[in-house]
Amino acid sequence: MKDPFNQKGMEGMRNYAKYIAMVVRNAMEDFHCKHLSDEQMAELNPIIRNAIYTAIYAFESRKDSKMSEAFLDFHCMSIPKYWEEPELLPGFGDLP
Repeated sequence: MKDPFNQKGMEGMRNYAKYIAMVVRNAMEDFHCKHLSDEQMAELNPIIRNAIYTAIYAFESRKDSKMSEAFLDFHCMSIPKYWEEPELLPGFGDLP
């Protein structure tokens, strides 16, 4: 399989965003089954994917773009102090 992350510029960032969005989507599967219809999930998926892509783009272009730098700064300052630290997903260590 061709390495989708071994791309330059926008294509590499898009592939990275899709990968992260798929991990998020799979992590949400139980929640989806219990609380969201397939139609709601279909609406939610591109919102998540596009937000991840925007975050990656802003991070990667922050040194060359005042808009990206401001976007990054705003969202970093918006992270609530009460948020738990991120943890690896259950079962990740069990993968071969």
